[in-house]
Amino acid sequence: MAMYRYYAIIEKEKLDSSGCYIISFPDLENVFSDAETMQDAVQNAHDVLGSMLSVMEEDGDEIPPPSPADKLKEKVSEGGSLVLVEVETDQYNQEAVS
Repeated sequence: MAMYRYYAIIEKEKLDSSGCYIISFPDLENVFSDAETMQDAVQNAHDVLGSMLSVMEEDGDEIPPPSPADKLKEKVSEGGSLVLVEVETDQYNQEAVS
């Protein structure tokens, strides 16, 4: 188990009036979340990243290397944020056992 650092893109939903935040990880397929506030979005980004990487490790899936921020900035729409998320999967494995 290891420490990982991936960038999340956090953007405010524009298609409806809820104003929720959408979280995605451009380097990882099918790793998404959402939240009502930016603070919750950052926390949810940590949780979903840690959980998904932990499962990928357990399943023996290949974990792609993270892209540098300068390559991801073009994927962030106006008003969105590029947020570095650090997780240690040992923590998520221990929480799942408890």
